[in-house]
Amino acid sequence: MPCQRRGGRHFDVIVYGDEPAGLMTALELKRTLRQLAGIARPRIAVVTDGDTRLGLGGTIARAGLSYLDRNQVPEDMAGLLPSFAPSSELYRRFLRLTGVQAIAVDPQRASRAFGAALKRQGIGLYPRAELLGAAKEGNRLCVLQSRRFGSLRADLFIDASLGAGLAHRSGVAFLPGLGPRGLSRESIALGWIFQVQGLSLHAFQTLEEQLTDRLLDRRDLQAQQWLTSWKRQAPASPAVVAQLVDEQGRPRLAFSTTSDSADQRSPALAIAFHGDEQIPLGLAKGPALLDRANIAILSDRLSFNALLFRNTAGQNRQVLAAGSRPLPPMRPVAEALSRFLLRHGAKRVIWMPELYVRSADQIAHPLEALSADLMAEGGVPRDQALGTFTYNLDFRGGLREFIPRARPTFNFGYRHTLPEGISNLAVLGPSSGYGGLGEGAGRIIELNVSVGQGLAIASSLALHQHRALAAIDPRQVSSLMPAGTVPYGRATGSTLVNLFLRRMLYRLDPWLPRAVGNALWEAL
Repeated sequence: MPCQRRGGRHFDVIVYGDEPAGLMTALELKRTLRQLAGIARPRIAVVTDGDTRLGLGGTIARAGLSYLDRNQVPEDMAGLLPSFAPSSELYRRFLRLTGVQAIAVDPQRASRAFGAALKRQGIGLYPRAELLGAAKEGNRLCVLQSRRFGSLRADLFIDASLGAGLAHRSGVAFLPGLGPRGLSRESIALGWIFQVQGLSLHAFQTLEEQLTDRLLDRRDLQAQQWLTSWKRQAPASPAVVAQLVDEQGRPRLAFSTTSDSADQRSPALAIAFHGDEQIPLGLAKGPALLDRANIAILSDRLSFNALLFRNTAGQNRQVLAAGSRPLPPMRPVAEALSRFLLRHGAKRVIWMPELYVRSADQIAHPLEALSADLMAEGGVPRDQALGTFTYNLDFRGGLREFIPRARPTFNFGYRHTLPEGISNLAVLGPSSGYGGLGEGAGRIIELNVSVGQGLAIASSLALHQHRALAAIDPRQVSSLMPAGTVPYGRATGSTLVNLFLRRMLYRLDPWLPRAVGNALWEAL
């Protein structure tokens, strides 16, 4: 039964959070509610605690994520699909809306585009809402309570915030971190993205070459001190020389595979920065790590996704609760990096107002988890799939060295967004039900936008039929997706979690007696 209407603003659907996937899903709902639910004038609201005066679009607009992780089309599909083939029509529309050519998205342009699109479609935006709570009637969520806008009612809710704040307030059970027991403290590293003006990609490559030459010159005493410090603090890393130069002895410089992006391949910049500024290295003992950067080439600046900070799942929750603002201990590292870059040719270094939060808690009891093992097995059945996605399970930070490389090609659905116990709520984003390690792919914007397209269809059917989201047949939703490529997920091995646990066993449970540890090791 629908919730009782008792005054106040009422909507067909409220999307909580202004992450790109949530905004694109709101736009898609405008279409599907008309076509599938027969609602002539759909009432849709986007409610966010974010300060949209700093940008609309969460991770892109305020955290500054400009280098987009794209669908990595497998080699055997290269003759059938173009490189980075969008995993859904909705993601294709996202690229067109925000002006993306291949990889790079300009946060300012995207923010303006999102705002204009919401306005054109008559979707209400309620920013800086300050979520206070939620109210249910039976197993239905009915009211979102905010400090700024009071009580906002809806027939259906989609929580598209990074930390799933609305779902938490609604009593949904969550799995902390990346899994049970020892993994509950683990998280993907926090990032603080910065932009650099006055330094072209060519100039940056020249700087890398100069620093590499210095590090290889035994007469350069300062550079040798940097190198010694790096080796002492990163003893387990591969031989430094092999990381600095290729097989022909040429410096490994940032390499472009598209006209609007580049990938840093050498630690030369990090060695020089950590050594010159005397910043302890790493995420295990040191406060931060200047990692190898993903570089987005914007019209008048470069955007670097490179600076990582040590964190746990609990710290991530605190950061999200505080609006993702950088923490005071992070600022000295950012100031040191700004000084370093200004000394080496940059004219200005711009730090984003929010941190890039890659992971958060996940639904503990989703209707159907989209786990790492399911991804490795090819994902959801083809007749229930919304599309196919291929991506390296990427765990930036302290976990990277322990996780076996995996690049599953998997079919995805939307039922991992549905928590048990609440019939009209979906959680869209990294807090969906990825079963732990599946969040390595589940944090990617493209995947969540594409999931959002199917979720919009399911939501419209649920409202039209007066049924719970869980009662909608996923095969019907799949059949209503826009015409496109037939899902082609395939098994790539089903032992990813076990391999991970083998590597993590002693690290996570050092208190285990060796005999017990060995027994568990063999059992895995």
